[in-house]
Amino acid sequence: MLIELSEREGFQFLKRLKHDFETGENRFDQYGEGLFAVYKDQELIAVGGVSQDPFDKTGKMGRLRRFYIHPDCRQKTVGAYLLKHIEQYAQTYFEQLCLFTDTKNAANFYQRMGYEGVDWGYSNFRKVF
Repeated sequence: MLIELSEREGFQFLKRLKHDFETGENRFDQYGEGLFAVYKDQELIAVGGVSQDPFDKTGKMGRLRRFYIHPDCRQKTVGAYLLKHIEQYAQTYFEQLCLFTDTKNAANFYQRMGYEGVDWGYSNFRKVF
């Protein structure tokens, strides 16, 4: 259900998440990585992961990936709850998180959550712990 909703919004990254997990290309099982989910009444309503940033050679930067909230659950603290949980986990392994988003709503969300804009080509937001 969540994959279909994301595709209706023009996003392909949950479909890639499923493919990568099934093929073993990315299972969020390397050092510091994790995949997190939120359920309501046994229905998946939010997902997000953290991985090692492939562009960082120091090993000190995590990358927020595949972060998606069910459209009916946005503006209801679900995203903030999930992101804070991921950040708390990631702080054990990384000094900062980075991400790339291409939507204004997501950019506004990350800014409200304490992320700063960067212009790295592969990332446009980061949060230093």
